[in-house]
Amino acid sequence: MKRHPNFPFAPAKVPFFYGWISMIAGTIGVLFSIPGQTVGVSVFTDYLIESLQLSRDALSMAYLIGTVGSSLILTYAGKIYDKNGARFTAMIAASALAITLFLFSYSNPITTSLAKATGIGFSTVSFITLSILFFFLRFSGQGVLSLTSRNLIMKWFDQKRGLANSISSAFQSFGFAVSPLFIALLIGNFSWTEAYQILGMLTVLFLIFAFIFYRDNPEECGLVPDGKINNSLKKNKNTSLNKKQYTLAEARKTWVFWVFALSLSFNAFFITGFTFNVVSVFESCGYSEQKALAVFVPASIISIITALVGNIISDYVKLQKLLFVFLIGCLLSTLGVAILHYEIGYYVLILGNGIMGGLFSVLAAISWPRFFGRQHLGAISGLSMSLIVFSSAIAPLFFSRIFTLTQSYNLAGIIGTVAVLILLLFAIKAKNPQLQ
Repeated sequence: MKRHPNFPFAPAKVPFFYGWISMIAGTIGVLFSIPGQTVGVSVFTDYLIESLQLSRDALSMAYLIGTVGSSLILTYAGKIYDKNGARFTAMIAASALAITLFLFSYSNPITTSLAKATGIGFSTVSFITLSILFFFLRFSGQGVLSLTSRNLIMKWFDQKRGLANSISSAFQSFGFAVSPLFIALLIGNFSWTEAYQILGMLTVLFLIFAFIFYRDNPEECGLVPDGKINNSLKKNKNTSLNKKQYTLAEARKTWVFWVFALSLSFNAFFITGFTFNVVSVFESCGYSEQKALAVFVPASIISIITALVGNIISDYVKLQKLLFVFLIGCLLSTLGVAILHYEIGYYVLILGNGIMGGLFSVLAAISWPRFFGRQHLGAISGLSMSLIVFSSAIAPLFFSRIFTLTQSYNLAGIIGTVAVLILLLFAIKAKNPQLQ
């Protein structure tokens, strides 16, 4: 497909390096993926349960089916991104996301009509309907739009990648932190169905925005990454324009890919399971709903600080060191859930969520171009994203079933702690293949 990188305007004619506009555009793209992220879905959970007459376990299962289904084709979506570029892929993803959000707003009448037409029970039809809608929501939002927008930023920078990602991550962290409050405000002032419609209309506006400002890479616009080479960074062995361009098949054969991908996937698994059931998690330990929701504010502050520091130093240190800190954050988070019935668990959980949330944005964006180059970035990051999405799919049901069986979430924290300790051992050999 011809990309027309100089329409409706030529990036090379902008009076400053267009990469900074790409950074802003990519950041906005990630923020517009929020309705497809767990943090966006979780606000609607109780409304969907009540309106569609489903149990929490049934809703979690529908979420699992839809999300696992989407994860199976994300690697293919990454290849489409490599072939057609960021603008086309983002526009298609935004279109699918907008349509899905509108369909969610009509999920009750759709289910009612299908139940009457088929003679099948309302709850059964609602389960099937939600499974399908979750598939498109997670694939378009959490999957393709998020992947495309993050990769957009990474392709425009090399030696300044950490700096660009630090600025982007700060706004992403703040946006994700306040988004539940924003969505809750929409629901409070209108209704949950109208809130979905408003989010859908906003996504349509983003589609137009992506058409105007998204460009896949600097080379097709007659530019180079970073705008110009910074000689003070040129000797930095951790960043270089002269990388071997790994294919997806070659990347899959490396130890570092699987250690980083599984670590990022664990973050998605645990934070999704926790967020999806956040009120129930805290109520099981005697905390109020207000106390439960309040955990996101201090965690987001820690996350922003961690992301800023992590991104800046990522240009100068090995990512393996940041991975160790990230996994320590994961360890604190799992321990926090395991001991949440003690007051100290509340603060350990906040610290852990903040650290792993901040460094997730660093590692998820910077690792793949640093280790494997930019040529096949879509396919490689697509496989990683598919693992992340798959992990997030099984988490709500995992947490829900543990609570159903034990009336507590402590066991989820204990199992998570063991998994993180194993990942810490594996991380010892997670070396950058470009430096070997």
